[in-house]
Amino acid sequence: MKGLKGRVALVTGGTGLLGSAIAMRLAAEQAIVAVSSRNLSKARAWAEEKEKTDAKYIPVQLNLADEKSIRSCLDYIEEQASIPTIIVANASLREGVGVPFEKITHSSFTNLFEVDIAGHVLLLRHSVERLAGQPASIVFCSSIYGQVGVDHRIYPEGMAPTPVQYAAVKAAAEGATRWLAAAWGERGVRVNALVAGGVSAAQSNEFVKRYSERTMLRRMALADEVASAAAFLASDEASYVTGHCLVVDGGLTAW
Repeated sequence: MKGLKGRVALVTGGTGLLGSAIAMRLAAEQAIVAVSSRNLSKARAWAEEKEKTDAKYIPVQLNLADEKSIRSCLDYIEEQASIPTIIVANASLREGVGVPFEKITHSSFTNLFEVDIAGHVLLLRHSVERLAGQPASIVFCSSIYGQVGVDHRIYPEGMAPTPVQYAAVKAAAEGATRWLAAAWGERGVRVNALVAGGVSAAQSNEFVKRYSERTMLRRMALADEVASAAAFLASDEASYVTGHCLVVDGGLTAW
C-alpha cells in the first residue's frame, strides 16, 4: 500500500492474535514495526521468530498503565529508528475480563479503562508532541460491541459472553477517535478506529457456527482480514480518511 515503506510504526499489544497479524502486515509493506508488550522477553521472542523473514521489528516494553513506561517506550523507538508516524492502539487488558457479570467490581472497569483508554490516549499525546509537524496515522482497535449490543444467545452453555466493561471501553475508544481526529486534523494527524468483528481463531466450533449465522458472509473473520483494514487506514491510501470508524464484520452490524 502507498506510503508505508520505510515508515516507523508502533503496534501496542503486538504479540497477540490481532496485534501480531497487524504487525506482520505492516512489515510486509516494508514498514519498520515496533512491537510492544508488557513483557519484554515475550516481545523479543516474538520478533526473533518473525525476523526469519526480511521484516524489520523492534521489540519494546510498554506498560500503558505507567506514564513513565510510555515515555521510555517512545524514547527507545526513537533511538532505534525514529518517532513512530503510525500507531495502532491495539493492546487491551485481559486480566479480569472473564469475570461473570454478577461478580465484576469497580476495578473491573477502572483497570480496563486505565490501560485501553487512558494509557493509549497518553501514548498518543506524547507521540504527537514529538512529531514536530510530521503527518501521522493513528488506528484505534475497537469492536462491534462498541456499536451494537452483545447477543447472548450465540454463546454456548458454559461460555461467558463478551463482558459489559469490554463493550463500554470499545465505545469509549470510538469516542476518543473522533475527539483526537478533530483536535489533530490541522497537524496532519489522522485518527481512525478499526471496528472488528469476531475472529475465528481459538474459538469453539459451536460458537463459530452460531456467530457465523449472524453475519451476511456466514463466517467469522480471519486475523489477516482485520490486519489488511488496519494497514489501509495507516497508509496513504486513506489520506483523506479521519475521524472514521471502519467496520470489518462480515455484515453482522448491517442487518
